Amino acid sequence: MKKLEPKNYNFSNVKYFSPIQLSEHYQLYINYINCLNQVSADLKNDRIFNKCSSNYSDIRSAEKSKTFCFDSIKLHELYFENLTGNNNRPYGPFERIVIENFGSYNDFRDKFKCIGLSMRGWVLFCYDRYNKEYYIYGQDSHDCGVMLYADPLIVADVYEHAYMIDFGTNRSLYLDAFFQNLDFKVVNQRLKKNLE
Repeated sequence: MKKLEPKNYNFSNVKYFSPIQLSEHYQLYINYINCLNQVSADLKNDRIFNKCSSNYSDIRSAEKSKTFCFDSIKLHELYFENLTGNNNRPYGPFERIVIENFGSYNDFRDKFKCIGLSMRGWVLFCYDRYNKEYYIYGQDSHDCGVMLYADPLIVADVYEHAYMIDFGTNRSLYLDAFFQNLDFKVVNQRLKKNLE
């Protein structure tokens, strides 16, 4: 695996999130990149394959860390990418698909928020390439509950680190702020890739 570098994001138009909240969250993302780069380096050493045990082994620990960190990096990048404060009114193909599948944008948002309040880690709106359908689902952690063949269209981090500085334990208020900063241009661009 090639060495990863953190991507840069422009949070200048994001409302209701303080610079310290965003910078601490971004630092956590950098920490995951550093961890994955270390794990990738360790996996190049053949000695790590000397003991193969599902109970305890260096290779088991490295592989668990690899999936945990790599999924976290991907999810954080998708989250930061759709949290811009720009283009925050639903429109276009996204709006049409939400109405077709959920009845209205408000119903979609309420269901998304409910799942976000019910999970420990992430809530996503995805297009499933396997069944060719749209759905919302939650993950308790970066690598727990991942849906194969699901292309994320909207990603919200609901771990406490995403909101505790600004919102305390009020995850509901945080999710309201998330939706006010959700960039539907980004969502429609993701969706376009699935419609082509």
